Formats: sequence, structure tokens, C-alpha cells
Amino acid sequence: MIPESRLIQSELTIRGLTLPDDVLLARKSLLRWVALSLGMVSPNESRTLLLDILDVLFEFSAKNESPTTRDILARLEQKTKKGPNPKAVYYHLQKLKDNGIISRKKGRYVLGDGEESSLKEIFRKTYLRKTENAFSRIGKALDKLENGYKKV
Repeated sequence: MIPESRLIQSELTIRGLTLPDDVLLARKSLLRWVALSLGMVSPNESRTLLLDILDVLFEFSAKNESPTTRDILARLEQKTKKGPNPKAVYYHLQKLKDNGIISRKKGRYVLGDGEESSLKEIFRKTYLRKTENAFSRIGKALDKLENGYKKV
């Protein structure tokens, strides 16, 4: 194991993708495009459970509803015609929570911190907060380096 790996708190990937007109025509295409742009899925990713979970979370959010895990599982079962593996759903929900995309309050999930309802603002604030935290530490290290070079 690389010793530095223990220092990593999170990773942030943002991809600059073109947004072709055909992507705008289907919700599934838009979900995949957003997830790919935000580094939530890898290029050529064939698994779709995360996209299905995002679809369900966005659907509940549009109705101003905060689902429980059971609500999410039930809706996924309706959408996919075959119930997903609950452990895989829990895994993805935990990853989304760890990355600040969702939070859990009183057993119910909300996007972001629950203060904002616009998807655009939820993701913007989440990613800006993460980059500001990272650049705060990066800035401290760069200042230390800069001061060290001036002494040489």
C-alpha cells in the first residue's frame, strides 16, 4: 500500500463533456451524462444501478419528498421490474452520502444538505465546498513551499 493513500479524504472528478442534442432527448441519457460529467461513473461503465438510484432520488426530490431506504428500494423494484440487490443499493447510497451528494435526516434521504431544491444548486454547492476545502489545504502547502524557496 502506498503510504500517501491514507491521506486521501475524497476525490473529485469533473469532466468537461460536450452536450449533444441527442443526449437532451432522453432522461436516461441525461442522467448518464450528468453522472459521467461529475465523475460518478467511469467512461464505458455498463452497470446502471447508480443511475437508477439517482433517477429515483431526483424523482422524489422533484415531488419535495424525502424517501426512506425502503421507499427507494420499492421504487427501484417498480422501475427495474427486478428488485436490485439491497446491499448494492445501500453501498451506492453510502457512497453518495460520503461524497455529500445526499444526506440522511431522521431516516430519510435528501439531496445535498436538504436546504436547496434546485438540482443545479445542490451539485454546485456540494462540489464547490469540496474544492474549497481541498484548495484550502493545497494553498497552505503551496505557501509553505513558496516560503521555503525564498529562504534558499
